[in-house]
Amino acid sequence: MAPKLEQVFTMRAFLSKEDTLVIGPIHGGSQRMIAPVTGGFIKGPGIEMEFTPGSSDWPRLDATTGVLHLDVRSQARNKETGDCIFVTYTGFIKLDPLAQAVMEWSPDARTTESSEHYFITTPKFEVSSEALKWMEQTVFVAHGHFVVPGDGTEAVEYEVYKVVSA
Repeated sequence: MAPKLEQVFTMRAFLSKEDTLVIGPIHGGSQRMIAPVTGGFIKGPGIEMEFTPGSSDWPRLDATTGVLHLDVRSQARNKETGDCIFVTYTGFIKLDPLAQAVMEWSPDARTTESSEHYFITTPKFEVSSEALKWMEQTVFVAHGHFVVPGDGTEAVEYEVYKVVSA
């Protein structure tokens, strides 16, 4: 029987237009970006963390396929307990017109739903809290979408699922 997915928390990471670097073309035509995370959170039952400075995405755009290859390293902390998390993930965004508008910081960009994109990642966690050690021994899949609050900021948001035996 196939494994099942169980939603465990949400991750939201705000990005900075001003601090994002675009490098390219590299390696025969792809374009590398460096997108610093300016804030955000990991929230769900038993977990509440805020992203800290130093978190970034280093995506690579393959213009021939319209696929953005994600490469994220982030850290978060619970301000009350001091517990910390290091999260890394890779994944893909197929750049449809809605995703493209967000990536270009277009005035037409809007908040989207996960069902509107192929935007999938596989996060892995390292944790300091004994209560969260289960995260280091669990396979996760995340489904993403974009959040555009209308205040000049943009964020990526993921519904994060753990893979469980059926």
